[in-house]
Amino acid sequence: MYYLKRHINGVMLKSEEKEEILQIGMKQYLNNLCLDYLATFDGRRKAISRLLRQNNNIPIYINDEVFVYPTKSLREYDMVFINYHSVLSYKRITSKKTKIIFENFDELIINISIKKVIKQHERIKYIIQYIENNT
Repeated sequence: MYYLKRHINGVMLKSEEKEEILQIGMKQYLNNLCLDYLATFDGRRKAISRLLRQNNNIPIYINDEVFVYPTKSLREYDMVFINYHSVLSYKRITSKKTKIIFENFDELIINISIKKVIKQHERIKYIIQYIENNT
């Protein structure tokens, strides 16, 4: 999975192989992924929120290949969940727009600053290090 974003009919899932529209809510889709690994979206969110000592825009660990972070609050329509493990690089477009470049060189422009993208990547690196040191 590269990213997940809202669509009028549910969510749009972009992966290397395809782009598909799923008739399900974003939180429910992510919860179903978490349940495959015997966890819940809310449980992962609470645990990571406690670890980071933060309450907003919390990344969600699904498994070793899928670790998504939100670009904005879940309530905002134009928010996107980006899979950290699929990001090749990112680039500043304007002060409030960033281009995400994925492993297959697909690109996505998101409506947040590069500073926020960098912060999310740093948070995830910290969490991955925490997981590695505590398993």
